[in-house]
Amino acid sequence: MKEFFFISGLPRSGSTLLSAILRQNPEFYADISSPVQNLMASTIDVITGSESNHLIDEERRKHILKSLFNAFYDAVMPNTVFDTSRVWTAKTSLLKDLYPQTKIICCVRDLPWILDSFERIAAKNSLYGASLTDEEANQTVTTRCDALMDVKKGGQVVKPYYFLEEGLLLNPKMIMLVEYEMLCKQPESVMRELYEFIGKPYFDHDFKNVEYENEVFDKALNMKSLHTVRKEVTWQERPSILPKSVWEKYAGKDFWRTPAPDFAVKQLYKVVG
Repeated sequence: MKEFFFISGLPRSGSTLLSAILRQNPEFYADISSPVQNLMASTIDVITGSESNHLIDEERRKHILKSLFNAFYDAVMPNTVFDTSRVWTAKTSLLKDLYPQTKIICCVRDLPWILDSFERIAAKNSLYGASLTDEEANQTVTTRCDALMDVKKGGQVVKPYYFLEEGLLLNPKMIMLVEYEMLCKQPESVMRELYEFIGKPYFDHDFKNVEYENEVFDKALNMKSLHTVRKEVTWQERPSILPKSVWEKYAGKDFWRTPAPDFAVKQLYKVVG
């Protein structure tokens, strides 16, 4: 019987690196985003829209949805599976219903550095048109960054940002936040905390030999090396390539560093008071 945990959070924040580290443990399976979340969402829509909707009770719905997980990961040998999707933080209540003891590991990073990272990848693929933004938005660094932060234009950064905000408000105890900088600077400390969070015995990871790539997936996005991980886990200081106006526009929006209960109280006060 497989046990499921989840990886979510913000893009360009270390989820691929985290998966690559976890994969060193022969008891674990982890990879980049899977289609399971989409399969579940489609299945729920089909059941809800069917004539038999009122005849399918909650237990049967749970069984159907859990069967999707089991079927997708049937060929995977390890019994502990980490499924990855940016959307899971918007589905914490669903995951809690299916797997009451499960946990979600969420990778986070300051928004300007996320946008900066996308820009660096785009610069490395200048011979191709990246498919993360439309043709109009793809003209300049400013329009590309604004598009990534605009739900109406795809919002590849802002949507996970909203998902994470929702998850931390609804079910904060399910979520462990992993700061990208901390993962790079203190990988062993972060991983020990992660193992404790999910209730598993620690595995002695080799942080000097962590390698992963998925060029087939990246080529489909015309963004070569989007999911390539360096061999050694290290922190590299570097200047930003974002314009000052873009940096200042999206800086300081790290709501996850505000304790969830205090934030919730403040929001409640705004509504009631």
